[in-house]
Amino acid sequence: MPLKEHLENTFKLNPAPTPIPRMVLCSLCTTLPLILGYILHQLPLAIFGSLFGFVLILNDHFGPLKQRIYHLIVTFIFLSLAFYIGAVIYGNYILVALTLFLISFILGKSKDYGVELERLLLFMALQVLTASSSPGMKEHFGGLMLYCTFAFINYIVCLTFVFLFSRHATEFMASKRKTFKKIINQKKSTRFAFIFATTTTLGFILANALHISRGYWAVGTTIIIMVPDSTQSFYKSAQRLLGTFLGVVIAVFMVRFGHDPITLILFVLVAAYFAPLGLIRNYWLGNMYIAALILFLLEISSVNHTGSFDLAVLRTQDIGLGCLLGIIGTFVNNPCIFLPSKKHKSPT
Repeated sequence: MPLKEHLENTFKLNPAPTPIPRMVLCSLCTTLPLILGYILHQLPLAIFGSLFGFVLILNDHFGPLKQRIYHLIVTFIFLSLAFYIGAVIYGNYILVALTLFLISFILGKSKDYGVELERLLLFMALQVLTASSSPGMKEHFGGLMLYCTFAFINYIVCLTFVFLFSRHATEFMASKRKTFKKIINQKKSTRFAFIFATTTTLGFILANALHISRGYWAVGTTIIIMVPDSTQSFYKSAQRLLGTFLGVVIAVFMVRFGHDPITLILFVLVAAYFAPLGLIRNYWLGNMYIAALILFLLEISSVNHTGSFDLAVLRTQDIGLGCLLGIIGTFVNNPCIFLPSKKHKSPT
């Protein structure tokens, strides 16, 4: 495929309809925990509730209301469990590595068998990584879970109102339990699952060996990059790098205009509102809003003593490392992706 066509496939925008219900839901569920935290003077804890609300929108598949609520309850339970496990094993790199390998292996086997289980496992891995990489999570787990629970209840209430007052097409939702049984009994994806889990775990070990402050960004990027097929992995690497770079540059510029909590919460509202639209139009555009959103949340936290510019540089470096690891893992799984396709001559 010519380079020009690769570039067009990487950066072109998908002419999808604007998902207004999803955008409204995302902005409300990401911002309201921050408003509660601001009122109670607990913004450092509230950012976890905000992130949890954002994770729920990424896991919500907009099926029939009853199925959605059941799916979100299961998601809340498993993500909370993953967060608790990560908090308990904080500092024990062997246990963290083994837990990450196990979740990544099952995630690798679930590839191409439905996004419901795939996304749940993806965010379980990210929850374990986040909690196990952040000091004090076990001591503050009760307060953190109060905000995560508020984010969950708030999400259920908001989605019910959005569902009742807006009309949108429902999506098919596969059973996670049936999908899990299916992937356990088949052996076709075992090779990829092993390579995927090994690459992810090596990424975690490398991030700790290099003393990367937020190594879960690099490891999380590796997971996200390797899950698609080989060609899409390269597209996603380029799109994630571009989106992250643009997002952090824009966020740093905006923070210079105001870094008081109210202004930053307003910035979060805007970034969360446009993130679902960006993800539908193109992965790089969605990542631009997500990168800005994360930077705003880190800026909100009073325990954050790193400047916005330094955070932007660190985040871009971590994403770059994760993309590199994802490409290496993709090559190990399918070396033929780098070989030029052979043109067969027609028989004479």
